[in-house]
Amino acid sequence: MIRVSALYPNSDGSRFDACYYAERHEPFARNLLEPFGLSEIRTTLGLSALDGTPPAFWAISEMVFATRGQFDSAMEHCGERLFADIPNYTDVVPVLQFSELGSDAAP
Repeated sequence: MIRVSALYPNSDGSRFDACYYAERHEPFARNLLEPFGLSEIRTTLGLSALDGTPPAFWAISEMVFATRGQFDSAMEHCGERLFADIPNYTDVVPVLQFSELGSDAAP
């Protein structure tokens, strides 16, 4: 299993519409990507840093696919539509990262 994390940095003066993201973008992404192997999507919305200052990230979204090939196919077919929706909820560029859970890694 691979996990593709989209991290949305909370930079000075940036905006992030959490309601739009939760109510419109995430369901839109799920509908687009499930036919290409998306098995799970989970999003956390930043509240604050440990010291009470603003969070480092507005949101972190994690998408789970069985293989990198599935993700690549999904992006080939849907990436343009998916990324075109970003300006509707934020003005920051998400940082994307491929990961796996430690329990997913082969010994």
